Amino acid sequence: MGTHKYFLFLLVVSVCTVNGYTSAFDKDRYQNVLNPQECEAQLAFLTNNSTLRNRFLDASGKLPSGLLGGNWNDLGDYHQCLRIRQVVGTSTYQGKYCAVSIPLESLPPVALPTTELPGGTFPPITWPPGFTLPEGFTLPEGFTLPDDFNPDWLPQYQTPYNADRPPFPEIDSETVRAVETYTALKKYVFGISGVGETEQQISDPASRVFPLYIAAGLNAVIAICIPDVCSEKQAIEFLESRIPYSNFTINEQYCRLPDDKLLAPADIVAIVLFSIIGLLLIASTTYDLVLTFWFKKDPSRINPLFVSFSVYTNTRRFLTFKSSPDALECVDGIRAISMMWVVVGHTYCMTLLNFLHNVTDTIDWITSFQATWINSAPITVDTFFLLSGILAVYTVIGKISRTRFIRTIHLFYLNRLLRMFPLLAAVVLLQASAFNHVSDGPYWTNPAHATENCREYWWAALLHVQNYVNPLRICLPQTWYLSVDMQLYLICPIVLVFLFGSEMISWCVLTAFVLLSLVSSSLYSFLNNFSAALANPDRLLEFQSYVKTYYLNTLARAPPFFVGMIYGYLLYLCKNKKIRIPKLQVIILWALSFIMMAFCIFSIYPVMQRGHDAQLFDNFLNAYMRAIWAIGLGWLIFACVHGYGGPINWFLSLQIWKLPARLSYAVYLIHLPIIFTSVGSWLKTYYFSDGQNIYRFMSDLSLSFVFAFILCICIDAPFSTLQKLALGGGKKRPPKPPVDESPEIVSATNDRFVKTTL
Repeated sequence: MGTHKYFLFLLVVSVCTVNGYTSAFDKDRYQNVLNPQECEAQLAFLTNNSTLRNRFLDASGKLPSGLLGGNWNDLGDYHQCLRIRQVVGTSTYQGKYCAVSIPLESLPPVALPTTELPGGTFPPITWPPGFTLPEGFTLPEGFTLPDDFNPDWLPQYQTPYNADRPPFPEIDSETVRAVETYTALKKYVFGISGVGETEQQISDPASRVFPLYIAAGLNAVIAICIPDVCSEKQAIEFLESRIPYSNFTINEQYCRLPDDKLLAPADIVAIVLFSIIGLLLIASTTYDLVLTFWFKKDPSRINPLFVSFSVYTNTRRFLTFKSSPDALECVDGIRAISMMWVVVGHTYCMTLLNFLHNVTDTIDWITSFQATWINSAPITVDTFFLLSGILAVYTVIGKISRTRFIRTIHLFYLNRLLRMFPLLAAVVLLQASAFNHVSDGPYWTNPAHATENCREYWWAALLHVQNYVNPLRICLPQTWYLSVDMQLYLICPIVLVFLFGSEMISWCVLTAFVLLSLVSSSLYSFLNNFSAALANPDRLLEFQSYVKTYYLNTLARAPPFFVGMIYGYLLYLCKNKKIRIPKLQVIILWALSFIMMAFCIFSIYPVMQRGHDAQLFDNFLNAYMRAIWAIGLGWLIFACVHGYGGPINWFLSLQIWKLPARLSYAVYLIHLPIIFTSVGSWLKTYYFSDGQNIYRFMSDLSLSFVFAFILCICIDAPFSTLQKLALGGGKKRPPKPPVDESPEIVSATNDRFVKTTL
């Protein structure tokens, strides 16, 4: 069997296997451990056994601090609960961690019959035998407690009850409003990050094993540690029967058990494939080192196939930066800085997926001016669309003739797909397998859902159709950009074939496509009347429609790409030419560039304010803001390339940006799984502040670069070499005569231009 046929066979087997089991948790185990009779016996035993009972109680949540700031959740001690395991007689008491929600509307003062007491109004109750009220109080009549109620649970002294004070602390309307906004904001973040669900699935109580929304409504979420043989419902009913005058509602959310993550088919596929790659890395590196250092063989005379997986050779090549006269040096800095902006934006965004300690402060921060740089972070994606459009033209026009381009159009697409595929497939497989096992915690439901998405929709990620097939359940949420970018790349040859001809036809075609893209963006904006800010506090309920209809829509996101093609064509026309622009015009163009980019960043601030209702302004921003950003940034690139960048070009062309720029694609893929793992490992509510988030951003960014480097050396570099060998790029060919174009045109040969995305 040929090598390619064997590879296809393994791929088909992997496809069938991975789709066999998509759940991140062992749902069958949750059902198999349940035993209602044993549960009753264990709960009754815990009622009378203070030592073991206290271990369960200590691991459970209590009334949290910071209630007036919106902290209504206490998640107990997750690991302490799961570590409880004690054999008593024939019964094994194993801790099970569960989260329950208490609707806050059930917590204000209870409406129960009352008995007047000297200290004020107090619910009537009959106390257990042997218990006496403090002096000055009379025993009320009419209510009884269960016979097995343990007096030890009651306080040893009584504090006079204030008739005006409800059983739960008073919560002002502003706090309630802030938490309502935060709840809606969490739904927005779930949707935009690709872990959204329908409202029916959200409200379905059967989703207790794997809830998407831990607190989808206005609820207080408290952890309870119960025996594993008990269901949440049975344990809650038992507790309610033991709590006097408790009339608030308790809803079950989800439960976790020790070692409840199965070794799924995706894990087996990952172990096999990465083990094979690991063996190839060891063998190839050993072969390379022996020939290079033992036999002193010239590296150029070593068979490139045998050293394609060599860590030594790949690292040496990866860290070698060669300068080309036609290289767009400033693009390295733009790409690196934009990638860091993406990571910090996702760090802030993913924080909102989890429970916050200071909800009211967070809502105030979201609408503040200092949050503008985060609220406007989505514009960074349009930077990459611009770069993709520029390089799509700059690396093709002048490099080959029109006839050859049309004849090899299949290689144009194939090269693009193959360059993106290895890293994308590797990270998809890691998200579907390894990332589900590296850590755990009470917040792990969100990383687990990301795992389930990749186990079910991995094929949509690899085919670049996620923005239309499953826009609210995207495998690797950030890869929606790759889908849109690939779809635009499929369209761009229609434009490219005209750019080989006369300049007049080229400019007409480019202008027509830019105008068409602006028309499509305008139609989607003005017909749907969306908010220009993703996290507008007053319009969060629109996010699902906004994401599906506009944000992930290729036609609505096309303007920056086609603006980039215009700049790419302009750079091609001016390549190796001395462009002279009057100083006054340069100043005006730089001023306009800064004004346009500043407008795109700071125009989000008024949109984020409460009561903002200028819909026409929102529609204008959605329709034209991204094109305006691309025009302003495009001038910056053009000016830097042709000597009008000054200190900006010096800064963006520094050698320090070379490595981050080369790692940008891998960082883009790996950073969000790392962030999910980080926040999923939290054990308590998180205090939201800029200082904390910047500290986390530096940690997330550092880890992302480390893992990205490993992926590039062990995955991307070997398969790039194999791709070149397979397509004939690894053979030395005799020089060919130049194409029938202007002699001033020189081909862009820098390897970095081959992969035009990110």
